[in-house]
Amino acid sequence: MSKFKDKELVLSLADSIKQKAKKFDRLRIMHVCGTHENSISRYALRDLLPDNIKLLAGPGCPVCVTSSKDIDAIINYGIKNDCTILTFGDMLRVKGSNYSLFSASKLGLGVKMVYGLDEAIYYAKQTKKDAIFFSVGFETTAAPIASIIKSINLPENLSFFSVHKYTPNGVLELLKAGKLNIDALILPGHASIVSGLAPYEKAASDFNLSCVAAGFEPADILSAILMIINQFENNICKVENEYERLLSYEGNKLAQNALNEVFDITDSIWRGLGIIKNSGFEFKTTYNHLNAKLKFNIPFSDSYIEEQKGCRCAEVVLGSIEPPQCPMYDKICNPHNPVGPCMVSDEGTCRNWWEVKGET
Repeated sequence: MSKFKDKELVLSLADSIKQKAKKFDRLRIMHVCGTHENSISRYALRDLLPDNIKLLAGPGCPVCVTSSKDIDAIINYGIKNDCTILTFGDMLRVKGSNYSLFSASKLGLGVKMVYGLDEAIYYAKQTKKDAIFFSVGFETTAAPIASIIKSINLPENLSFFSVHKYTPNGVLELLKAGKLNIDALILPGHASIVSGLAPYEKAASDFNLSCVAAGFEPADILSAILMIINQFENNICKVENEYERLLSYEGNKLAQNALNEVFDITDSIWRGLGIIKNSGFEFKTTYNHLNAKLKFNIPFSDSYIEEQKGCRCAEVVLGSIEPPQCPMYDKICNPHNPVGPCMVSDEGTCRNWWEVKGET
């Protein structure tokens, strides 16, 4: 068993947090990583924290922030044209305005689940149809895709519909807009391995937030919380790294170079949150031949519906409410019948809360 799951260590860290937190009225700490939420929920870490520390789940699920506008566009194009839409499994069940990719398959949409770009490439080679990879994920996913694109010759019938998001700028722009009511950030582990920690310096300096990057084991997350409390004790706000065993401050330069070669940083629409400046990855002009939006002149509608009536996923993503505060949670909306995107993915907050309560 990993030492970062050691029961005695975990309980010792929790006790230290309780003792040190007594001097504070309230601390609202947000993480921005779906894998963190999975660990926090699975190991019931919130139950180990004192009442004055609130651990909030932020916009750390790429599937959850994929806009209905993009989903509608790819569905409408795919139904009307002889092509196949390839994407990851958890994207299949996220609803657009009316349909998910999976439910639209009953209307004639050609759709296939893949585990990665290598499988998408294999499929494209086996067919003469146009194959469009609905490419979802933060920089963690965008970087290896960029590396493959610039390294090999892709099938001519394979193109990409990019809805990739860039985590640091997404978080910073939400802070600028005053949409995050928080005192500190637990920075994402996986995404930061690519981007590094420098992009979050502005969160510490401009918004007086304590920022600590964390790994994904119980001791990692509790250690990060303790490091945040220590910053508050010393009246400082800075970027620290609890996850030094895998994450460097500079990030992965090879991954960053691949991203910079293939993609531009552009404005991007986040589901329920609107257009966020400089928060998405779109193909550079030299790769326009791979950009399905341009290659097929895919139309977009402005009459899309981001959230189904009654769904409060946008508020969950912002940490404004917890899942049970949504009137649909565990009544109409559950993993077997997900209304909102937060109930679909393993990284979705609602899905994680529902599963740990033994309701599977």
